[in-house]
Amino acid sequence: MDDLSRALDEDLLSDLECPVCMQYMVPPIKLCTNGHSICSKCRESVQTCPTCRAKFLETRNLVLENIVRKQKYPCANKQSGCLELFSIEHIAKHQDVCAYGKIKCPFHLHKTCSWNGLKNDLKEHAKARHSYVFKQGSKVAIEHTVVTNLNVFVVFLSHFGELFTYCRKIKDGRNYVAVQLIGTSSEASKYKCEFTLRAANGIEQISNKFLVRGYSEDWEPIFNSGMCLCFDEKIVRYFLEEGRLKLDVTLSRV
Repeated sequence: MDDLSRALDEDLLSDLECPVCMQYMVPPIKLCTNGHSICSKCRESVQTCPTCRAKFLETRNLVLENIVRKQKYPCANKQSGCLELFSIEHIAKHQDVCAYGKIKCPFHLHKTCSWNGLKNDLKEHAKARHSYVFKQGSKVAIEHTVVTNLNVFVVFLSHFGELFTYCRKIKDGRNYVAVQLIGTSSEASKYKCEFTLRAANGIEQISNKFLVRGYSEDWEPIFNSGMCLCFDEKIVRYFLEEGRLKLDVTLSRV
C-alpha cells in the first residue's frame, strides 16, 4: 500500500503542475473552455490554452484549488536529501533557504562573507575561512567581549557529524542566544542545547536548555518567540569576568 500511495501522490503532484512554467499551481487557478488548468501568473502571458489551444474562461477551478490547499509538497531539493513536506503557502519560503540547496554562509549576517554553496561544502568553507570561530565537541566555551561594534556574533559548532551555528544578538539592551542545525527543522528537533553562564566565584550560575532550530528558520522570529536564551545588561555585568562574558554551550541528543 505504501508503494501505491506514493505512486498516487506522484500522479497527483504531476497534475498540479502548471503546463507552462511546470511549477505547482496556486490559487487562483484558471480554466480553458475544455477544462484544462493554468496558474494565474502564466495566464497573463499566454492567449490560448497551451494544452489544446482553446480560449480561456474567467472561471476558476475551485475543486483543484481546494486540493492544492490540502496537498503537501516535496522540496525541490528532494534528490539532494531534503525529505520535508510543506503546504503550498510555505514551500516557496522553505526552498529559498533549504539547507539541501544553495545556502548562504551564516556570516552573511555580518555582511563579511558572500559564500553561497551546498550544505555538504559549508563545513570545509567554515574551517578554511572562519577557523577562528570554528569549534568542535559536545561542550564548548564561547567568550564575548562586552565592548564591540558587532550586534550579531556567529560561531560554528561541529558535533555528531553535523554542523551547527551559534548566534548571539544584542537588541535594545538585551542579549539573545540560540543554536541552529545546518539542516531541516525536523532534523534539528533531534538535538537540544544547554547554555550556562557562571559567575567568577565558580558557584553561582544560570543554565537553560532549548531545542536546536533548523537553518530555514529566521533568527528574528526565533529570538522574538522566547524559545531561546535571553538576558539583559544586569546579568552581563554580574557574570562579567576580566571584561569578558563566558558562556558554555553543550549539545546533546533529545
